[in-house]
Amino acid sequence: MLKQIRGGLKGLGVFVIILFAFAAFAFTDVPSLTQLGSSAAVKVGDERFSAPYVQSEFNRAVQIRRQETGGAFTHQDALVSGFADQVLESIATSSALSQYAERLGLAVPRELVRDFLRENENFRNAATGEFDQFVLESILQRNNLTVQEFERRISEDLMRNQLVSAMTGVGPAPGPLVDAALLRQSERRRVAYLTVTDEMAGAAATPTEEDLLAYYEANIATFTAPEYRVFDMAVLTRAAFSEDLAVSEETLRETYEASRERLYEEPEKRTLYQITYDTEAEARAAAAALRQGDDFAALAEARGLDMAAVTFADAQAADILDPAVSEAAFAEGLEDGAILEPVQSLFGWTVVQVAEIVAPVSRSFEEVRSEIEAQFLDNDARRAMLAAIDAIEEERDTGATLAAAAEAAGVEVKRIGPVDRFSFERGGAIVDEVPGEALTEAFLLEEGEESEALSFSAGGDPQNATQNYVFVGLREIIAPAPIPFEEVRARVDEAWRADERRRRVSAAVRAIRDAVEGGRSLAEAADEYDRAPIETVIDRTFENDVVSRALNEQIFLTELGDLVSGPTALGDAQAVVEVRDVSFARNAVPPTEEMMMRQYLGYQLDQELLEAFVLAVREDYGVEIDRARLEALYSADG
Repeated sequence: MLKQIRGGLKGLGVFVIILFAFAAFAFTDVPSLTQLGSSAAVKVGDERFSAPYVQSEFNRAVQIRRQETGGAFTHQDALVSGFADQVLESIATSSALSQYAERLGLAVPRELVRDFLRENENFRNAATGEFDQFVLESILQRNNLTVQEFERRISEDLMRNQLVSAMTGVGPAPGPLVDAALLRQSERRRVAYLTVTDEMAGAAATPTEEDLLAYYEANIATFTAPEYRVFDMAVLTRAAFSEDLAVSEETLRETYEASRERLYEEPEKRTLYQITYDTEAEARAAAAALRQGDDFAALAEARGLDMAAVTFADAQAADILDPAVSEAAFAEGLEDGAILEPVQSLFGWTVVQVAEIVAPVSRSFEEVRSEIEAQFLDNDARRAMLAAIDAIEEERDTGATLAAAAEAAGVEVKRIGPVDRFSFERGGAIVDEVPGEALTEAFLLEEGEESEALSFSAGGDPQNATQNYVFVGLREIIAPAPIPFEEVRARVDEAWRADERRRRVSAAVRAIRDAVEGGRSLAEAADEYDRAPIETVIDRTFENDVVSRALNEQIFLTELGDLVSGPTALGDAQAVVEVRDVSFARNAVPPTEEMMMRQYLGYQLDQELLEAFVLAVREDYGVEIDRARLEALYSADG
């Protein structure tokens, strides 16, 4: 159970990140956080979550993972790897913690949520770098979320994180625990291992036709073709709609001139040190000290200031409030390090040193022409692409098929398939022209169904997800079926021989272990096969062609004098290992490693405390999951 809780807690840690992923990934049918209904798939306390809600959360999480992996993560991968359980645990844990926080009367001020949103770079204007409400609203509008709903989600997540962080306080672990862990880490074992190969296990058998047929029938699932689907696909990309577009030179120049000062010019900037004195004599003495070699930090320290208080970094002339100081500091002919004569300012006599001068930058029309043209063409292409999408939708509203609607809009439709959910055709060839989102959708539809426009990223780049769209229309579902024996006979023969080889090697290993357990030494048992065991000293990180990580773990779990056996790291042989000595090298652990271990174990203890707390909260509210309903849902989904 703690493993599942840990998965749920990890979900908490990335919950806000997942929400912000809306800025990069466009999802449809995003549900509200709370789904009240009588037929709940998940129930936590008084909060119920419907099966469609769980499905949408699962699909959204899979979609995000797909974007992160460049389209390599499928719904089937998610189901096989237990991803669905992780989503369930995240939903249940988040709900329990939210209800607990609400019972405690915890709340997050709206100002904190606002600050959180304004500080996130996903909602900043690309040109100004400042928070842009329009950017936020446009992102949420594409995902069927209101600003209020989004803020509520952020607020709840911040509240949960605040509750969880109050339970943690990472510190070093107790000394005795660290000593035991370090002793374990420094453990060494002297072992002898014997590699048992196919050649040592006797002559290989030759299968008869009846043997192969029997093996084929006993392992029919291995020789069953997966489900295939045939579908139509209409792909619309911004790049394709840009091909025949053009923009006049006059328009490009007008755009440049209109945006030149704002986008393509940066005025001169200077970093200044300045201190204001009450009298001219004090100021001149300070300036003289600078010229004699004192640094400005000494002047600042004498006045009880630090350098941050007297530094104006990357300032423009307009940033200096005192006109006299501004005029003197930005005078022509000054160089880096220049020390000015004291300036009579509004508040006294100011000593100024020019620390750095950054020359003005101006990008010519020729330098930025391609950028401006690309922006124009990109916008025009987007409008043309969206117009084509609207035309397809309008045509389909009249009852036209996807193929007919796309043809009317001038968009090519491709027939894909038969193809499986991993994009393989019959025979094993891969179809690499299908976006992952289209393939996923094709395996969600029923025969005759067609999708809406689905956004997808090209080349695994989530930043261009909204530059491409695809429609999918499912034509045929070809159910999984056994491949005829004649077509897979070679595969059956290979599998039968591999299985027979494993059985022979395992029998030889068993014979060697029986001999040792019967009183013979490992060397004597190995001598029967004209072999000799190899002796070496290993630690917990040791690996080679014979000792795999898994076998290493077995070795350090067994008792002195005992045997362990298992597959070798490479090849299809097996190894028999005898533990001959156990020793420790406590003094070999350096102080830095010991300190790292103390911190790491302290963190682990912290996590166990947090897991226990979350487990108790979940038990207080009760988590009920309708597994049958969800299994049917995922089965239909896949």
